[in-house]
Amino acid sequence: SGSVWVNCHSALDPALPFGGYKMSGVGREMGFAAIEHYTELKSVLIKL
Repeated sequence: SGSVWVNCHSALDPALPFGGYKMSGVGREMGFAAIEHYTELKSVLIKL
């Protein structure tokens, strides 16, 4: 594992996920992938 930088050093976009892949046990940080880890999908039907 590691990082590759091209023409810049440590410039991370907060919207991009960063972290493990498949069964690495590390998970993802930053971006939508991190928020998705702590949420659960719920469907609500409202009769109008």
